[in-house]
Amino acid sequence: MSKYQKQFISMGGKVFWADVYRVLRAFGVTCPAVQHAVKKLLMPGQRGAKNELQDLTEALLSVSEAIAMARAELPEGDTLTGETEPEPQPKPEPEPEPKLVTWRLCNTHGFWFPSNKIPKGWVALEAHTQPVETVKQLPEGQEP
Repeated sequence: MSKYQKQFISMGGKVFWADVYRVLRAFGVTCPAVQHAVKKLLMPGQRGAKNELQDLTEALLSVSEAIAMARAELPEGDTLTGETEPEPQPKPEPEPEPKLVTWRLCNTHGFWFPSNKIPKGWVALEAHTQPVETVKQLPEGQEP
C-alpha cells in the first residue's frame, strides 16, 4: 500500500482503499490542470518534495490555468458562469496636442504676422510662439 492511498468507506459501509487518481476518475475530472490542483490540495506539504505553501501556490496556478483553458474553449463573449461579458467601452480619444503658430514682428513698423504670411521683402525681427487656440482668442490687431 502506498502512502498516497487512503481508506474510504462506501455509502453501503464497505471499506476500501483508493488514491487520488481513482478519486479523480470517480468524479470524472478530466482537465489536467484541475487534476494537478486537486492532487496538490488533498495533501499540501505532505508528499515530501515541497512545503505546504509551495503546494498551495502551485494549486492556485493550476486552477488559473484551468480557467484560462476553459475560457479558450468558450464561444466569443461567453463566461464560465454563463453570463455574458459586458461590451468593452471605447476608449476616449486623447486630447490633441495644441498646434502652435509662430508670430513674427517684422521690420520696424511693429506689425505681427504668422510665420507663413510674412509679406515679401519684410524682415522678421522677433518671434513669439503660441497655441493656435490662444491666437484665435486674441482680438484683431492685438499683439501676441
